[in-house]
Amino acid sequence: MKLLTPKKASPYVKQGFSEMESYLSPILKKSIIYSMIAFPLITISVFNLIYLLTTVSINQETAIIIGVLAVLGAVGMALFKESMHHNRSLQQQSLNYIYKRIQQSETVPAQAIERYIRDLKANPGRAYQTFQTFLQHEERLTHHD
Repeated sequence: MKLLTPKKASPYVKQGFSEMESYLSPILKKSIIYSMIAFPLITISVFNLIYLLTTVSINQETAIIIGVLAVLGAVGMALFKESMHHNRSLQQQSLNYIYKRIQQSETVPAQAIERYIRDLKANPGRAYQTFQTFLQHEERLTHHD
């Protein structure tokens, strides 16, 4: 998918991100699919409901249409909420993957590994930057030997 991979990075760093993306891709795909279904359902139902409620007199036919549109909107909102749940799961799985990958490094010294783990815990919002820095460090040590 190449959504997370830094554009200006070495092949080693790109491969590290590619491995993480392949690990995360099932969650990411579900989140994207749910979002792509949810937004049109919500948008169509809201605009049509507003139109019907403001311009058409309510009778039995329009009440059924309003009910169907309300159900479509509710389904869209449920899918959107599920998409948000998958996004949170994606963030947590990303952090778990990065922690595990850093801890399993046999190239980077233990002190540096501890520093990267501390950085991740202190600022999880910068996890991808920390992971990229770690991969660059690991690459320097691997190609330096």
